[in-house]
Amino acid sequence: MSWDMEVTDSTSPPFSEKLMMFMTTSLIALSAGIYATSAASSARKDISLNFIRLSAEIANYAEDGANILIKNGWFEEPPHPADHDELANR
Repeated sequence: MSWDMEVTDSTSPPFSEKLMMFMTTSLIALSAGIYATSAASSARKDISLNFIRLSAEIANYAEDGANILIKNGWFEEPPHPADHDELANR
């Protein structure tokens, strides 16, 4: 069986815009961290400066994606640790 046997005639997207925007923004933010790690492990200052510059540019790009998520109400609050003082007063 070839790989193209699974192609369908569907016109609806298989993934939501919310999921695709979240994954794209997450991968962009991850790449900023990878550039920062590369800058830290590079022995050449000129290359490290380029990695740091690229990391800053990508961080701004990731911020734009986060702002889109916030604007559309897709950005969810991460889980927080339990407030033990509040739990004790219940």
